[in-house]
Parts: sequence; C-alpha cells; structure tokens
Amino acid sequence: MTDNTDPPNDGIDDSASDGFESGHEEREAHYPDVGYNLVEIDLMRPLGEALTLHSHQLKLSHITIPPATEFEDYVVYDQYGHSYDNDDLQNSPEDVDTPDTDELIDTIQTDEEKPKRLALYRLAQLTKTDSTAGLTAVPTLTGELQASDSAVQAEALTILSYIAQEHPEEVVPASNEVITFLTPNVDPEVLDDAMSIIAAIAESNSGAVVDAVPKLAAHLQDGTPADATAITAIQRIAEAYPDAVVPITPQLTAYLGESDESHRIGALAILGTLSKDYPNVAEDTIPTAIELLDADHYKLRANAAGLLADLADAYPDQVKPVVPRAIELLDDADEKARYNATSILARIAKADPDAVKPAIEPLIDALDEDFAYARSNACWALGYLAAEDALDRLRDIEETDPNEEVRHAASVAIDELEDR
Repeated sequence: MTDNTDPPNDGIDDSASDGFESGHEEREAHYPDVGYNLVEIDLMRPLGEALTLHSHQLKLSHITIPPATEFEDYVVYDQYGHSYDNDDLQNSPEDVDTPDTDELIDTIQTDEEKPKRLALYRLAQLTKTDSTAGLTAVPTLTGELQASDSAVQAEALTILSYIAQEHPEEVVPASNEVITFLTPNVDPEVLDDAMSIIAAIAESNSGAVVDAVPKLAAHLQDGTPADATAITAIQRIAEAYPDAVVPITPQLTAYLGESDESHRIGALAILGTLSKDYPNVAEDTIPTAIELLDADHYKLRANAAGLLADLADAYPDQVKPVVPRAIELLDDADEKARYNATSILARIAKADPDAVKPAIEPLIDALDEDFAYARSNACWALGYLAAEDALDRLRDIEETDPNEEVRHAASVAIDELEDR
C-alpha cells in the first residue's frame, strides 16, 4: 500500500462508482481524532462493511501491524487520512537499511505530515537501541514539542526520553518545554515520558529542572500516573535545592500517608533531606515515621529511622519514645536500618542520656558493625551515656579502627568517660 495525495484506497478497489462513496465514508469513520488507528480490513466483505477498528495508539512507534493473510489485511490511519502499512512500519531496525539521521531531521522539519511522522517513527526506532543516534536531533525535537499535534509531540518526547536515559545533559535544552507536559490532564504515556526526562536530567543537573517541582508535586497521589518517577525527580532536586522543595512539604506529608510502601520510601528520603536544614517542615511526620519503624519493607523501616534520626536533634522529646524500637533495630537485617538506629540513639543520648541507658550493651555490640558511620555513632552514644563498660573497647577502637572518623569519635568518647 502507498500513500497518495488523495485518501488512500488501502487495497480496496474504489473504481466502481457504486462502492466508491461507501468505501470513502467507511475510511473516514476510522480516522482518529488524534494519534493512530490500527484497522483490520476484511477482504471478504464489500466496501462500506470491510473495516474494523483493531486498536488505537497515540504514537506510531507503539504500533505493530499484524501480517496480512488471504482473507484479511491491516492498515493504520492518522487523523489526516494518511495510511501506513507494513512496508512503512518495519517494527525492527534490522528489517530496514539504517536511515541517515540528518535526512530524518530534515524530514521532521517539513510540513508534510506523513513523511514527518514516518521520520519521527524511524528516529524513535533508532534511538531506542542506540540513544546516540538522536543526539543531533535534540534541537529539532525540542521545536516539535511546541507543535499543535499531540501525536507528533508524543513521538518527540519518546525519542528525547530514550536519549535522556544515557545522555541527560544533552536533553537539558529541552527541559523547559518538557516541563509544560507535567499537567494532570496530559495523556499518561506523554506524562510518563516527560517525567522520565525530568528525573534523568535531575540526576546530573537538578538546577535545570528545579522549576518543575510544583508540577511534580501535583502528581503526588497514590495511583496517579508516574507518581513514583515524580518522587525520584523531587528527591534528586531536593538534594541540591532543598529551598525549592520545602513549599511542597504538605503534599509530601499527605503522600506519605496515602502511598504504597515503595513510594513511601522515596517520600521519607525527601523529607529526611529537607529536615537536615529545615526540621520544622517535617515535624508533623514524626508519628507516621514512628509507625513505619514496624513496616515489613526493609527500606521503609530504614528510611523511617533515618527521618527520625534527622529530627532527633531538633525534637528529642518527640522522638524519645522510639528508643526501645531503635534498640531492637540494632539487630535488624538491613545495614542502613541498623545505622539509622545508632543515629537515633546517639542524638537522643546527647539530649537525655537516661532515656538511652538500656541501649548500652547493644551499642557496645554495634562497635563491631561493618559500616563505619554506624561504629562512629555508637562511639558518640556511648560517650554521652558515660558507659564505663565500653571503655576498653573504645580504647581498642581508638588505636585500631581503620576509619579516621571512627577513631576520632572513640577518642572523644574516651575523654568524656575519663573526665567524669
């Protein structure tokens, strides 16, 4: 099948005057409002009754045309009535000669709808397997994001998302245009691509997408498309620009109570990052974080303990009730949970040593932890607790521990014990 200036006949003989009009009307009825309709052609039925909608896709690159048989064939229509067949849509780059990227870019910049869409389709196929193939196309693709046709925009976003996964810095010039697609009413596939691009850029250049934070926050509702990717992007931005994320703390706090375990993990991490500089913004999360210390998911337990550790300096009285649970977490199977438990105990011990006295023996055991910062926390805590039973172990650590920070913490703890 080939595309013509006039609407294509798709292998159906329109020459007979009695069938031409009914066939034309039938085709028009299968043109989508946006995107692409994959249509089955029943070759045994007369014109006007031969076409059946098989499926709809927003992106041409997401369509696979089934092979023709003796009795049926398939065609894809766009909203302008252009048709695409198996010769147009080779669904594997190995099936066709590798197209020249410069030629594809030139074609994308034309006003001819079908060639443009096929060029975008072929560039999507290329960049899916080799993201470098689309690097020179980034300016052109960025321009296409301003197109009025959402199918063209969607295809351009798909290509940019492939590039962003391996070369996020190359996609930075498109970031402002991509951010405009982070709206609640956007197609879920478009939103997913836009989110993945923003998250990829945020990992290496969070400043380029810091303006996306309010729109990312609007998607923090469990079950909404791409909410997990939004959390990832916000977390990466928060690490470098906590000021930009502080205003969305209410959304993060609400999300922490509504989302599933895997998403809560990220929300806790963001709140922990913010609380280092702005503990007041996460104060209201303390009861929820305490509850999550009993979560089945090890990362959820660990991140809840980490948030409480970050808040313990500013709010020791509110975090103090978790001391018994923190002692139990010193035996947790997860290293990070154990480390965060030592952080909680050290910070509460500094403010209220009596509340942490029951932790002395477990903290002495924690001096054997593989993770250096857990050993360091245990040293600090034992010093605050005036744990004379730990003095010999602390002296040994001061002399032999391979980590300088741990040796320093042991030295300070020894001084505190000997000065008493």
